[in-house]
Amino acid sequence: MENSLFFKKMTDNQRRVFIDTAHLYKAFQDTYKKFRSYAGGMHWKKSKGREYLFRSRDRYGYGKSLGARSPETEKILDEFRQSKRDLKERMSILKERLKEQARFCKAVMIQRVPRVVTNILRVLDQQNLLGKNIIVVGTNALYAYEAAAGIFIDSPIMATRDMDILWDIRPKLTLVADDKTEPGGMLAILRKTDRSFELSSSQPFRAVNRHGYMVDLIKAEPKKVMTKERRRMGGPGDLEAVEIRNLQWLLSSPKFYQAVIGDDGYPSEMAVPDPRAFALHKFWLSGQPDREPVKKQRDRDQALAVVRLVIQHLPQYAFIRADLKMFPKEVLKEAQEQISEIEGFPMFEIE
Repeated sequence: MENSLFFKKMTDNQRRVFIDTAHLYKAFQDTYKKFRSYAGGMHWKKSKGREYLFRSRDRYGYGKSLGARSPETEKILDEFRQSKRDLKERMSILKERLKEQARFCKAVMIQRVPRVVTNILRVLDQQNLLGKNIIVVGTNALYAYEAAAGIFIDSPIMATRDMDILWDIRPKLTLVADDKTEPGGMLAILRKTDRSFELSSSQPFRAVNRHGYMVDLIKAEPKKVMTKERRRMGGPGDLEAVEIRNLQWLLSSPKFYQAVIGDDGYPSEMAVPDPRAFALHKFWLSGQPDREPVKKQRDRDQALAVVRLVIQHLPQYAFIRADLKMFPKEVLKEAQEQISEIEGFPMFEIE
């Protein structure tokens, strides 16, 4: 990998378009979340011969009364409707600007991430799960690190036909329902991006679409062997997360948020583990005797790539022991031995 790995820096024009796109998408995200807060509606409701202003939160009619009809409540209704109209108009304008910006992204060739991935990320973000209950791990995380560094990793280690979604069950899970989709877990979320996603008959943690793209739902093993934790976000027909040891290292590391560009030119935000945690976990995986040899080499290559990327382009992520306390000392020591020969790598304290 050392001989085949190549970092290509973004040009000034590519950086300009990337930054503009990231800012535009952030504006869209903020507007969308504000607009989502207006979900449901506001209307007059009669009760015992009087009219009351009622704020409904969903299509089932759940909500609360804001008081009897009066100049004050009439003003509240007018302001609500006007704000909702303004946000809807702003959403429409931003969507058109993103459509135009997508063409610029493709023109300067910064579109990198498979669109199936960015489509899923946008829905996860809209559901308020991205970075809270969900982070992306595995090969796709490399797209976040290279975007943050302003470079492109030109190497076969970027190729993948699957997406690994790590579910953190610690925060309370609240799936958002809208007028089109009932909350139905991860499979329902995937189907909002591509109706062809189906649950694998032999691997219940995996969904596959008509193009053969796979999405795996994984979670950390419980700390106590006899503890049984939930494995589904939704009902019996949903993906059943497979439990994998030592994923708590990634969950305990700081979250790393980064805008990325899909191969259709449209952006999304990606939430991934701290790049140092990603590299150390990959080094650990590459040393496991039960890991398939072909995967072990790829793990090591990806770990080395991220270490080099951090050293050369993200020096603010220094390998400081205090930032890596979620890893056992023996894991840090083994990783340090593997990467100590990299030029510019600062040795970090194990103790």
